[in-house]
Amino acid sequence: MKKNIEEILKNSNGLNCCQKTVNAFAEDLNIDMETTLKMTAGFGSGLTQGEVCGAVSGACITIGLKYGSANIQDEEAKRLTKEKVSKFMQNFKKEHKVIRCKELLGYDCTTPEGLKEIGEQGLHQKLCPKFIGDAIRLTEEII
Repeated sequence: MKKNIEEILKNSNGLNCCQKTVNAFAEDLNIDMETTLKMTAGFGSGLTQGEVCGAVSGACITIGLKYGSANIQDEEAKRLTKEKVSKFMQNFKKEHKVIRCKELLGYDCTTPEGLKEIGEQGLHQKLCPKFIGDAIRLTEEII
């Protein structure tokens, strides 16, 4: 990856956490911006449900794009992808303990009360860049 994490975060306003994470690797994976943005559009806010963090999903997508295979009989690609995703998940959990958006932010983004707290405290701006940056860094270490 040629860009630094701060540059990626600064130049990606309007993108969700998954889009920012995958976009960091798109050029290296020969994936155009339009495809990247479309395929990751539904992963923001923990799959819109406060579930798996978009940055974590983006890392898993990136690892799959790098090591996965379109050949369903390619057992080595399956094994390697699973191994790399597992390693990423272990490392992310080591740093943040959890992978769910609700738990990372401390509020449920699917409720009006949770959204209000997240907005009033500016948690997306305060916390999410760290999660995205860590997901990018950990993915870069793995791939």
